[in-house]
Amino acid sequence: MQVLKEEIREKIIQVAKAKFLESGFQKTSMKSIAEGAGISAPTIYCYFRNKENLFIHLVEPVTSYFVKKKKTVEETDPVELAKTWGIEQRKTEYGTHMKFIGNHRDEFRLLFACAGGSSLESYFDRLVDQYEILMKKIIGVLRKSKLLNQPVSDFFIHNMASFYVSTIREASLHPVSEKELEQFAQEWALFRTWGWKGITGSNENGKERTAK
Repeated sequence: MQVLKEEIREKIIQVAKAKFLESGFQKTSMKSIAEGAGISAPTIYCYFRNKENLFIHLVEPVTSYFVKKKKTVEETDPVELAKTWGIEQRKTEYGTHMKFIGNHRDEFRLLFACAGGSSLESYFDRLVDQYEILMKKIIGVLRKSKLLNQPVSDFFIHNMASFYVSTIREASLHPVSEKELEQFAQEWALFRTWGWKGITGSNENGKERTAK
């Protein structure tokens, strides 16, 4: 029985990450990863049962992050959230997103740009679907609670869900500094709260400026 060694496991992980980032999931073989890690092809299967399992392990920090965020939203009372939700809450949420992205760029790139051929190649679309379902549930609760009277179309909800996930994807793939990500979080919060008026400075504390 082969004794598994943590240093070999870590070497496999580092080599796999580099090769997946360079060539993508589909064009990377377990044999090439094993060679890069300095072990035999059969040995790598003692650590990871297949290439899919290894890839999923690499992106787990990101997939787990979205699972936890989804759970948090599901466990939050939409009515109470609607009463308190505003610019400061958005700044905090989006700032958390950007900080996490800054710490896991490789994992985001693997998931959003290198997953072709894996079970996660449509992960972006699955995220959009999940957020769309959540938004519909929240809007339904708000409408029943009389906190939302304006009709909201399903197409609008779909586009907002897509916009939200696209924003996270673009922020993770674009080569910007952590400082720029922090600034973007503030701009994103302004835009989601007050639209272009918030970005251009024609809106203060949610109210339009008036000429004196």
